[in-house]
Amino acid sequence: MKDIWVVKENGEQEKFSPRKVKRALRRSGLGVKTSQEMLKVLEPKLYNGITTKKIYQIVYRLVKERKPEVTHKYNLKRALQDLGPAGYHFEDFVAKLLDSRGYKTEVRQHIGGRCTSHEIDAVATKGKDKYMVECKFHNEPGTRCRIQSILYVYSRFLDLEKSVPRKFTKPWLITNTKFSTDVVTYAECMDLPLLGWHYPFKQSLEVLIDRTKCYPVTVIDMSRNSLKNLLKRRMVTVQDIPESPHRLSDFTGVSLGTAKKIVKKAEYAR
Repeated sequence: MKDIWVVKENGEQEKFSPRKVKRALRRSGLGVKTSQEMLKVLEPKLYNGITTKKIYQIVYRLVKERKPEVTHKYNLKRALQDLGPAGYHFEDFVAKLLDSRGYKTEVRQHIGGRCTSHEIDAVATKGKDKYMVECKFHNEPGTRCRIQSILYVYSRFLDLEKSVPRKFTKPWLITNTKFSTDVVTYAECMDLPLLGWHYPFKQSLEVLIDRTKCYPVTVIDMSRNSLKNLLKRRMVTVQDIPESPHRLSDFTGVSLGTAKKIVKKAEYAR
C-alpha cells in the first residue's frame, strides 16, 4: 500500500491513506469492524494513478450495498456540491439549516449601504444578534474558500454598518467546502464567524447537518430531471420531502413510481 499514489481532484498527487477512508466511513456511522472489512475489499482495486473520485465511487457502492441507511452521511460532501451549479439552492439550504438552529432567516435581501446597494444572501436573526450571511458555494471538488471571499464580505459589512436601521452584529461567511488557512487566520484575528467543511471544530457544517438531520435533498439518488423538479419547488432538504408519495408526485410532477422511491430513500435521513 505504500507504493499507491492517488490523484486528487485538484490534480495533485498523494500517497493513499487508509486512515482517510476509515475516517470517512466512521464519520458515516459505520463500526470499526465494518469499516475495516470495506477497506479490505477496496485495497485490491487500487492502482497507481487512481483518482480520489474513483475511490469514492468504489467505496460509495460498498456502503450502498452493505449499509444503505448511512449513504446520506457518506456522500454528504458531494451532495452539497450537487446543489449547484447555481448558488441560490445552497443559499436556501443554508437558510433552512440556520432555521433548524433557532435563527429566523430571510434570503436574497436587497439592502442599501452608505455607498451602494447590496444583495445579501441571507439575513439571520437570533435574539439580539443579526448576521449578514454570505454563502460561498463551490461545485468544483477540491476548491477552497480563499481570502478574497472574507475580504469582500467584510467590506460589504462596513458599507452597511452605518446605514442599516438595526445594525448587523457581524458578517458570517458560510461555504460548502474548506477554508484556506489565511481565511481562518483573518477571521480569527477580526473575530468573524465562519462555517464550512471541518470548521469550526466540533461545530462544522457537516456536524450541524448531522445533528439537525437537515440533509440536502441531493443525498438521495435520483435522476437529474427529478432533482430539478424538487429544487424548482424549493425542496432543498430531505425534511422538505412529503411522506406521502402521492403528495410528492402531485406537487413536483415526478411519476408516482419515482416518488415512492424518493420517499423510501428519504426515510433513512429523517
